[in-house]
Amino acid sequence: MRRLLVLAACMTAGTVFAVDAPPEGKRIYDRVCVSCHGNDLSDAPQLKQPAMWTARLAKGRDALHHNALNGFVGATGEEMPPRGGQPELTDAEVKAAVDYMISTFNTTRTTP
Repeated sequence: MRRLLVLAACMTAGTVFAVDAPPEGKRIYDRVCVSCHGNDLSDAPQLKQPAMWTARLAKGRDALHHNALNGFVGATGEEMPPRGGQPELTDAEVKAAVDYMISTFNTTRTTP
């Protein structure tokens, strides 16, 4: 019974950020976000390194949306410019890109 409860808790924890990322989210990530979140030259948390996102994900999706929309400067000085430096992006487009990034972590998680 305990094992079943642990498995259920892990499965629930793994779906906390489950979102349906619209295709436009990947399109915007590929066009804008990848320049910082998809290379090892930037101080930005890398999409291919989920451990870099653990503390950020713990703050919740709304906090990630807020930081992407309004910009953010981290404790070590890393800067996320508002809207990824693309002021023409709508709120919905920015949120879709964030949701796409979050969705990639859901597919990399495994349950014990």
